Amino acid sequence: MSLPRVLTAIITPFLQNTNIDFESLLNLIDYQFSHPNVGVVLFGTTGECPTLSDTEREIILECVSKKYNIRHNFVIGVGGNNTYECIQKIESASKYGFTNFMLTTPYYNKPTQLGLEKHFTTICNEFPDFHFILYNVPSRCGVNLLPNTVLNICNISKNVIAIKEASGDLSQMIMIRRIIPDLKLYCGDDGLVVPAMSIGAYGVISVLSNYNPRVVSDIIHYCAQCNYSEAFKLYCYVDEIIKLLFSETNPSPIKYMLKFKGLILSDMVRLPLVEMQNFENKEKLVVLDNKLQAYYFVLNSKRNSMTQFNNQEHPWGC
Repeated sequence: MSLPRVLTAIITPFLQNTNIDFESLLNLIDYQFSHPNVGVVLFGTTGECPTLSDTEREIILECVSKKYNIRHNFVIGVGGNNTYECIQKIESASKYGFTNFMLTTPYYNKPTQLGLEKHFTTICNEFPDFHFILYNVPSRCGVNLLPNTVLNICNISKNVIAIKEASGDLSQMIMIRRIIPDLKLYCGDDGLVVPAMSIGAYGVISVLSNYNPRVVSDIIHYCAQCNYSEAFKLYCYVDEIIKLLFSETNPSPIKYMLKFKGLILSDMVRLPLVEMQNFENKEKLVVLDNKLQAYYFVLNSKRNSMTQFNNQEHPWGC
């Protein structure tokens, strides 16, 4: 099963009245797909899925399925602490032709490792023809999906094809790569993408790529070519941006950046979240974005100059 190396955990744009801005959502998905090897995760935490009603999820799925005939570039996020409600969400999405799903570790009720194993295998075995990405995010869910549990799940459910690792623990990622080498590993932290790729990660599920899929795609491209020095050089332009994007609760800062760049109409979030508050950090984001754009301007200028030079006729026969 081929998946894009960059999967954008897409935001859900809202209007000022907090209704979903469907036009901005589809435009933002278009923006993602205009870059190579970039796909989209719908209904992740970045998409404020806990605040979306079942009806709103259905409308989004219908809108997306009508416009795009590239289902393999979409992954549908499924979260919850009720295993059978998760199954119902997958059944609902499958009506629109989606077959790739990301399953988040259950939150609040803190299952044991055996409970996690049974939760994931029950869901995956219910849909043997679908593909699943496990999502480990201890900071939000209060439970850590351990590598040996992942191994057990993969041995029982052969349609688990990847894991999004957002534990922030490189040693845990290394163990997953060591004991389950055929399982695709997606880095779940933008700030760890280069070291994660260096130990064999397949790609990244990114928040940063909402506003700049090009830079994330370029970093992953360099890493996939084992050019980690160039990847890190480029990453240095976004390191502080990433820190600021998580200086307040995600997705408030990334929505601010998307509005600033004109990619969405409003940076509205739904309660209990609020819009980005720190004015100084907002100004820093703008300055850092200008530096990143300047880097690409210089890079593009050099490439254009080289192309013009190569297209010239050279009297010395070169």
